[in-house]
Amino acid sequence: MLLNSVRATRYYICSFGNNTTGLSPSDGWTQLSQVNSRTFLPGDTLFFEGGHTFQGNLEFDAADANNPGIPMVLTSFGSGRATINTTLTSTCGFKATNTAGIYLENLNFTGPGNGNASPSDGILFYTNLPSGYHENVRLRNLTVSGFGFCGIRFYSNYVQGVQAGFKDVWIDSCEVKNCRENGIVSLAYDEQQTTTYPHFNFKITNTIVHHITGYPANNHKGSGIVLSQIDSALIERCEAYETGSLNTACGGPGGIWVFSANRVTIQYCESHHNSAGSGCDGLGFDLDGGVTNSTIQYCYSHDNDGAGILLGNYWGARPWGNNVVRYNLSVGDAKTNNSPVTLFTAPNTQWNGLDFYNNTVVVSPSPANTYPSFSAFQMTDYGNQMNGVNCFNNIFQTFGGLPFIHVPATFTSSQPYFANNLYWASGNTGSFFYGSSVSGLASFRSLGSNCEYWNGTPSGLEADPQLTQVSSPAPTIYPAPLNSLTAYKLPAGSAAIDAGADVQPFLGASNGGFDFFGNTLPFGGLYDIGAHEYSIPGNDLFKFNAKSILKVSPNPCTDFSRIDLGDWTERPLRFRIIDLQGRVIADEWILNPNAEYSIPFLGIKPGTYLLVLTGNLQQRQSTWVVLDK
Repeated sequence: MLLNSVRATRYYICSFGNNTTGLSPSDGWTQLSQVNSRTFLPGDTLFFEGGHTFQGNLEFDAADANNPGIPMVLTSFGSGRATINTTLTSTCGFKATNTAGIYLENLNFTGPGNGNASPSDGILFYTNLPSGYHENVRLRNLTVSGFGFCGIRFYSNYVQGVQAGFKDVWIDSCEVKNCRENGIVSLAYDEQQTTTYPHFNFKITNTIVHHITGYPANNHKGSGIVLSQIDSALIERCEAYETGSLNTACGGPGGIWVFSANRVTIQYCESHHNSAGSGCDGLGFDLDGGVTNSTIQYCYSHDNDGAGILLGNYWGARPWGNNVVRYNLSVGDAKTNNSPVTLFTAPNTQWNGLDFYNNTVVVSPSPANTYPSFSAFQMTDYGNQMNGVNCFNNIFQTFGGLPFIHVPATFTSSQPYFANNLYWASGNTGSFFYGSSVSGLASFRSLGSNCEYWNGTPSGLEADPQLTQVSSPAPTIYPAPLNSLTAYKLPAGSAAIDAGADVQPFLGASNGGFDFFGNTLPFGGLYDIGAHEYSIPGNDLFKFNAKSILKVSPNPCTDFSRIDLGDWTERPLRFRIIDLQGRVIADEWILNPNAEYSIPFLGIKPGTYLLVLTGNLQQRQSTWVVLDK
């Protein structure tokens, strides 16, 4: 990276330095205290000796860096990564107060151990200012472990007068493990009447969070990734597992979730074997209290104590709604509580709008889960207001006589809408609870016009989808791409093939264009039921790997970006811009033979977008492109 600084200085921290200027390895500093006693300018780079462990901690404040356009960089030099080892429970491994424009790369942060109760994080970005953004933070190729609080935390002091937060944060290719409170967190002051979000535009990609234990407390402890008080966030290609083992409370914990958040996308992630401890939840994915305009898509949840997908609002939260959950897999979830898909609401809340479609849910009984509502899809009436539930084109396969759905009488007047779903009880008699319990699809239809009717015509199937490897234990896939999963696909002849509906006209939004496995929708002109769109082997042209990623630069961008078309020989090519809600913002054809295509973003609002390029022989998509004007 080229830094636009005329005064950028390189400093070295190494075991063999002579503790003078720090301007070369031989003149380098040997102690972290020598870093903490100095002030660093935007564009400065601090090189730490790779393979060496430095004892102590790092602290920076508003006098350091603090220019988002010219970031200060901390990284390793030589062989391997440098390690910052913090033995005191009273200090963070790294703390930056009221500043940003900081990149941390290729470093390890180790703490005193997660068995030590502590208020200190591995990495903490903290602000107590009344307003404004601290912009441009990058954390890349870091390992954070052994801290008594969180691994990585972005924290606006939790008082009403603090409205400052962090913007344009990217956490990539990191590992957070063996911490006590939570893994990766954003937090700020929040109440039901709040309409703003202190944090903006976070990306967490290619990151693993595991063995976040939690501990006995009145509130839930031990989540993997949990973002809150944030507008615009992307969590992509991440894994969370074995969290929450020492939790004793409810209301969490979980693998990957958000609350008090707007415009969040969670995609291509795997969340598994998360524990409730002796409490409850231990969920896979969750759009929780006060989440709006957000999406979970192309994710894989399995073997969690609680719901694979939890969707709901708690008492006193902001309004919840206009959320989408599509093309996900949940397998073997709800080991101890709730159901694989669990919706909930509470008194003193608003809950309005969920589009839940083309997901595949496979669930078996668990001796530890004695909830009377245990089913594949559950609505929970802690409160009595839950409107706008649409449930289309899903596969619900149960074993051991578990019901397909549980909708208490509290919500039947709200008419949650089930249509074009496939139900299979694996040889048992299938049952539905929709205000009352009935057996069989025909009886379910008799309960109302929103019980498996589409355009006034009976819909849905009771049939074996013949999912591949459905009786085997759910495999763990990460870090391999999720489309390499061979289980839970539709074989030729499955009743789910071509049996789904095109939900886009009803929903007034795009379905995203792809299934869980990366296949283009629809194949052969008709939609399938479930997370897999069957296509003839060999015709699954779109695969998520290095060769299928559309090359876009710059990213983030302001007025335009460029696409590299150097290895595209065919024309015409169809180019689309898609927003976080799956809506097509631009759709045009590329006819010229040039090896580069400039994308004008004139008239398009700042935000995060997906770029999709389609030819006759292949289709590619970009990673998420941030437009920041």
